[in-house]
Amino acid sequence: MSLFRWYYSPFLMLGAFWLTVGNANAAATCSASMNAGTVNIGNNLTSDNVDSESITATLNYKCSNGTGRRYVSVCLAIDGGDIASEINPRYMKKSGAETPRLAFTMLKPDQTLWGTRNLTGINSEYIAYHEMPSNTSISIDVPIKVALLPNYGNSLATPGVYTNNFNGGHTALTYQDRVFSTSSDCTSGRQDDNRFPFIVQATVVNSCEITTTNDVNLGAHPASNTNILGSNSNAIGVTCTKDAPYTIGLAPSNGNQAGSGVMSGTGSNNDKVPYQLRSAPGFNGETWGNTATSTSTGNGVADIGNGLVQNKTVYVTVPSADFRPDNYSDTVTIKVNY
Repeated sequence: MSLFRWYYSPFLMLGAFWLTVGNANAAATCSASMNAGTVNIGNNLTSDNVDSESITATLNYKCSNGTGRRYVSVCLAIDGGDIASEINPRYMKKSGAETPRLAFTMLKPDQTLWGTRNLTGINSEYIAYHEMPSNTSISIDVPIKVALLPNYGNSLATPGVYTNNFNGGHTALTYQDRVFSTSSDCTSGRQDDNRFPFIVQATVVNSCEITTTNDVNLGAHPASNTNILGSNSNAIGVTCTKDAPYTIGLAPSNGNQAGSGVMSGTGSNNDKVPYQLRSAPGFNGETWGNTATSTSTGNGVADIGNGLVQNKTVYVTVPSADFRPDNYSDTVTIKVNY
């Protein structure tokens, strides 16, 4: 009888299992806004500042990064808005009217024009680069100068609210993030559809300014002279907002509302030479006094502004020169009502 014995030897297969751990970096995201949606250059533009008023607006962009260090580039572009495609200058206009317009510009912090990509071969976007550690966010304020421009006819603007709407496709935020800084360049790709719409506005109001004054010189006369006439076609220069009605009143130093004043001599000379202010030539010309208001011409002179200097002729009549020889003069106050 044979006895068979079975021997069992355990066999262990050892395997090596490799776990691949990836470097999972989450992409960054960015957004932008401009001055909380409204850039208001001013509510009281007049002939004095319609060519020079400016403000510093705030262009803000925010970026958030996920896990992993990222290099982020940000490009912010803007064109001419709803008014016209041109950006140097840009324009505002009143609702429903094509003219007149207000010319303005927008400048980046380095005082160069803020505009679009590849404008006449020059990239005028605002561009910035940031290294962002894992799980961080940034919020960057960029000062943008928004200024009205001289020599483009802004002085011809009539009263009202002027706007330019940078909505729709007039703005573009493009951003790109990469693991390596050398590959992050937002200018190398297509501009994104991310927008940051806003409105630029300014309000022109009725205003008038006395821009020039010149004396009315009656000349030298012998004591025997009578009915002396004098005038100056540039005695008063007034600049008023286009289409703004206004009146001008004149008051001699004695406060006479009818424009009847007296000229005083020098030193101890107590003689007073009477004179009359007039808005038309001759002793029968209309007297020019100081009863005009913003709603009534009275004995003043009325006109309508055109945005440019308007010169007014002042006539003076003196009944007699029979006074002590001397230099006689008086100061007249000009009052413009609008």
